[in-house]
Amino acid sequence: MEEHSNATLIGEMFAAMERGDLQWLEGHIADDIVWHTGGNSRAAGVRRGKAEVREMMGAMTGDAMKADTHDIVANDDHTVVLGTATVTAPSGKSVEYNYVNVFHIAGDKVTEVWGFAENDAETDPIWDEFAAQS
Repeated sequence: MEEHSNATLIGEMFAAMERGDLQWLEGHIADDIVWHTGGNSRAAGVRRGKAEVREMMGAMTGDAMKADTHDIVANDDHTVVLGTATVTAPSGKSVEYNYVNVFHIAGDKVTEVWGFAENDAETDPIWDEFAAQS
C-alpha cells in the first residue's frame, strides 16, 4: 500500500525539524498557519503565522528535542502522528513522553496543528524554560 502524500509531507517535516532545517518549514507551512500547543506552561497556547511558528520551532530543533515517530496516519485533510519524544531544557533537565500531533493540510501546506503531550506535569516545567528564553 502506497503511503498517503500527507503522511510523506509530515514525515519530511519531522526530519527537517530534527536536523534544524527551518527553511524546509518556510516552504511547507501556510502563511496563516495556526499552531495550538497543549499544556499549562508559558509555551502553551496558540501561535498564528509563520513568524510565531518559526520562533517556537527555532528553540525546539537540533539537540533540544528528539522525536521517535511510532505511526503517521493520513487522509486528504488530516494527518495524525503518534510518537515518543525527549525534550531537553536549557538547564539540561529532560523528560521523555508520548505525544499526539494532529495536522490539517490543504494545498500541500500545513495550515493548522494541535499538539498534545502525555503528562503536562512533567513537560510543562521544560517548556517554561524555553518560554523564558524567548
